[in-house]
Amino acid sequence: MSSEQEHSPSVFLRLFCVFLILGVGVGGFVFLKKMKQPPHLKPVKERTLAVEVIDAQPADKQVVLGGFGEITATTTVVLSSEVAGRVVSTHGQLEAGRTIAKGTVLINLDEQDFQLDYETALSRLRTLKGDLTLAENELKRLTQLYRKNKVGTLPSLEKAEGALNSITNQISQVEKDRDLAELRRKRCVIRAPFDCRIIEVSVEKDEYVAAGKQLLTIVDDSTLEVLVALDSREAASWLELQAKKSGGPVNWFGQPENVSCQITWTENETLTGKGWLDRIVRFDKQTRTLVVAVRLRPDSSAPFPLTEGMFCKVEVPGKTLEGVYILPRQAVTHEHSVYTVVEGRLQTSPVTVIRMEGPNAYISGGLNRGDTVITTRLEDPLEHSLVKISIPGKTP
Repeated sequence: MSSEQEHSPSVFLRLFCVFLILGVGVGGFVFLKKMKQPPHLKPVKERTLAVEVIDAQPADKQVVLGGFGEITATTTVVLSSEVAGRVVSTHGQLEAGRTIAKGTVLINLDEQDFQLDYETALSRLRTLKGDLTLAENELKRLTQLYRKNKVGTLPSLEKAEGALNSITNQISQVEKDRDLAELRRKRCVIRAPFDCRIIEVSVEKDEYVAAGKQLLTIVDDSTLEVLVALDSREAASWLELQAKKSGGPVNWFGQPENVSCQITWTENETLTGKGWLDRIVRFDKQTRTLVVAVRLRPDSSAPFPLTEGMFCKVEVPGKTLEGVYILPRQAVTHEHSVYTVVEGRLQTSPVTVIRMEGPNAYISGGLNRGDTVITTRLEDPLEHSLVKISIPGKTP
């Protein structure tokens, strides 16, 4: 008992110290907590999107179909020799690239043989015509003697008539020989059939050529055209075709409207020309394109003209879209919607895109006159975001 009494004050003292330390710690924590000041709360500011806009206004717009093609000449002729002979002379500027006026003599072939045949035929004709006169007189004399004076015989009369017919037939044959010799003589002179440009020369002076030998290749630069491949789906939707006339083919396209087309050289966009839509050439089953021919209008005033061989971009006007909204292409999303501004906030509006052409998109539905359309390209903006119009635009 004395031992327990001896240790008990020490235990109480320890417990007292423990609780005292805990109390001091808790009190200090409470004191420090009361001393801490709460942070200063700043008001959250809503993010504003700076955008460019246009006012949606309906308008009429003609569709333009685009394509590419190479300028070609519609008339390219190979001049060949129609007779055999030696080349005695050629034009002084008979070389590729030269332009020659219609009717100009290009090549002369030796015509002496044909001239001799022609003169021989003329000489024979003079002789035969003399014989014909004698035969006619002889037949006339025998006929009078036989019918009026009963002198002579019928066989002698028939013999005289046969001689006359023989001479007549000979004259006819010699006249053909004369005309053939004259024709061959004329064919020895080869002239330019139209105002032309020489592409290739395949003959030289003093060369002997056979009939059918190719001598020159010439081209008519006044009739140039471009064969343009148009997307068949776009052509079916927008190309203007005239009504088919009765009696025409039922399984082919009608004649396209002769609209004015813009032609631009791809190597230099400042070099342009005009043409007109002439005809539909073919439907290409490989590329699923409709090939049309655009004729060029000659322009003698052009310092550097569009010419054969140039690869060009061609714009073909089509049908007119009525009452459509024309927006920049970037204003329309891939889901065919646009962002508009309503009471200062962004709003997504689904639209009907009837056509994309160049930098523009044509909208036929989903917008109203005067809607404010955002033209700035945005990536998944929050609906009803606050917007700030930075540069108001106008409808194109």
